[in-house]
Amino acid sequence: MKRFKKAMAVMLSTMLLFAFGMTANASQSTEAAPDQAIKAKSDIQLTTGNEDVIKHLTRVDKPDSVTSSVYVLQENLNFKTPETTSLKRENVSALKASPMAALATASSATYSGTITQEGGTQFLYPIYLQPGELLQAQLDGPFSAQLDYDLYLYEFDMTTGDINPNAIDASTYGTYFNKYEQGAASLPENVGTRNAVGYEKAYAIAVHSKKGSSINEPFYLTVDVSSQYDAYEPDESAFHAYNFTFSTGGSSLNSRSIHSGIDNDWYQITILANRNYDALNVKLDNTSESYGYKAEVYGALTGNQMVLLPQTNHNVSLNTGTYYVRVYTTNQYSPDHLYTLTLKPVLRAGKIVINGYDSKNGPNDYPSYSYGRHYRVNGNTNLTVKGVVTTTDNYPVANAPVEVSWLNQNWTEGSGNRTRTGTGYTDQNGAFSVTLSLPHSTGSIEEYLPGAISFTHYYDLSGVAAQVSGTSIIDTDIVYHFAYSIYGG
Repeated sequence: MKRFKKAMAVMLSTMLLFAFGMTANASQSTEAAPDQAIKAKSDIQLTTGNEDVIKHLTRVDKPDSVTSSVYVLQENLNFKTPETTSLKRENVSALKASPMAALATASSATYSGTITQEGGTQFLYPIYLQPGELLQAQLDGPFSAQLDYDLYLYEFDMTTGDINPNAIDASTYGTYFNKYEQGAASLPENVGTRNAVGYEKAYAIAVHSKKGSSINEPFYLTVDVSSQYDAYEPDESAFHAYNFTFSTGGSSLNSRSIHSGIDNDWYQITILANRNYDALNVKLDNTSESYGYKAEVYGALTGNQMVLLPQTNHNVSLNTGTYYVRVYTTNQYSPDHLYTLTLKPVLRAGKIVINGYDSKNGPNDYPSYSYGRHYRVNGNTNLTVKGVVTTTDNYPVANAPVEVSWLNQNWTEGSGNRTRTGTGYTDQNGAFSVTLSLPHSTGSIEEYLPGAISFTHYYDLSGVAAQVSGTSIIDTDIVYHFAYSIYGG
């Protein structure tokens, strides 16, 4: 703060010295007419960017298909010789459906197993789906940085008992341990499919070791079959994310649900190089957050390693590139509850403008003394400085920290009256208002105002500066610091 005060004092002193050097041109009528319009110092036009609602999502990879451009299935799984060790059903603590979901038909089970050699595979089949049902599977673990297991989903031929070797879905993240509330873990692998035909179908799930193996480190495979879900399912992994294109003012989506304990909804966002923001506010509605729903942002590294990006008050700092938003639950869920996901750019401040003061007397608060027409404030009163912070392309910047400083260089440094500073934040329209308590004026300037009734006014020339905190973005203005007047002087 001391550095800020010093910098502001130097800048305001320079500004005031320039003002003192101007040629005095006192007009014959120095008080503004009562009906004279007061124009803001800058006629800045704000571009409003109201939040819009997304009505339709477009899948990045096209629904019901696996896109080889996103990932390539390189492993040759051996379907004829699965490991002899069978998967065993686990009784693990499950997430709970909320009371409103009591009528929903769903079944869920968790299995565990191990893979004893690199490149080995464990299968779970057959899993039957009735027409319209949705199958989801989630692979958690093994919880070791040296192991990397992937998850595959296949159709199962109920007539021959064979597995169709062409995967209909796959999740092939690279192992990368992130810090979650529940502890450190790599992002789980998730796959899913919907039975869109009018007869029963069967499926097989494969857990494949891409890297390493262990007889001691188990994996956990959770399978969920649901009959109630939203229209955008399945989108269980980032490989099947939906494009989420947001406006400058923010965009929200309110047509999706979390219908099971392993349901994952994924969205892809693109951050352009010519953006006017450096962070994104990613937030769910309060009800969804109370259920335990989470909205997380991930970046992808080489080998499909998914890195969880840190959030501060729901703000995530982002560079140019592609990112992925994951919505899931850590507690309860309901297919009947539609969550609202809102993405809103935290706009980058590019300009600050002082556009007014707390004027109580209208035009008469803006006399035209010898140094031009400026706002006049009485000594020993409050000065309220108002303004707006925008991007360089004139979008209002909300929640921007602002520091305001006032200087009257006629007071000495040791007087305690030379400067005043205050801070504040912009509102949702980018506007700020900071009030400073001023000392008395020294009345260093004497100006005679001739007329039918003559006066002599005594005042100081003071300066005001408003700055976006932590930046070089600043605006300055001159303010008359009024002391007193003498009739007929």
